[in-house]
Amino acid sequence: NLHKVTRTCIAPISTSKNNKEVPAATVPDAIGKPPVTAADFADTKPRCWISYGYCEKDYNMDRDLHHVIMFTVITLVFCGCTFAVMYAPDFSRADWIEREAYLELERREKLGLPLVDPNLVDPSRINLPSEEELGEVEIIL
Repeated sequence: NLHKVTRTCIAPISTSKNNKEVPAATVPDAIGKPPVTAADFADTKPRCWISYGYCEKDYNMDRDLHHVIMFTVITLVFCGCTFAVMYAPDFSRADWIEREAYLELERREKLGLPLVDPNLVDPSRINLPSEEELGEVEIIL
C-alpha cells in the first residue's frame, strides 16, 4: 500500500478535440489500389515525390537538374581542383633550389673548395659601426 500512497498522481489533460480531425490532404481517406495490369506497372509517375529543391512542379526537371548539378560539383569541381593542385607548378621553387644546391656542392667538391664558404660575403664590403657610434648599445651574440 505504500507504493500507492507515494506514487505521483498525474492525469494527462488534453486540450484538443476528441475526434482528432486531420485534413484530407495530409492523410488520404483510402489507400490507392495496387497495380494489376501491365499498364499499371509501367506507370512511372512518382507517387511520393519529395523535391530536391530545383523545380517543385516537374519531377523529371527536378531530378535532371539535381543530377547535372551534383555531377558538376563532384566531378568537375572536386576532381578538377584536386587535379589542378596536384599538377600545379612548384611556386615555392623548392625542387629547383634543391637541384641547384646539389649542383653547387658537386662543383665545390670537384674544385676542392670547402662545401660552405665561411666568407660568403667579402668582409671588405661589410661596413660595421665603430665603438663610438655604438655607445651604450648592448650587443648580444
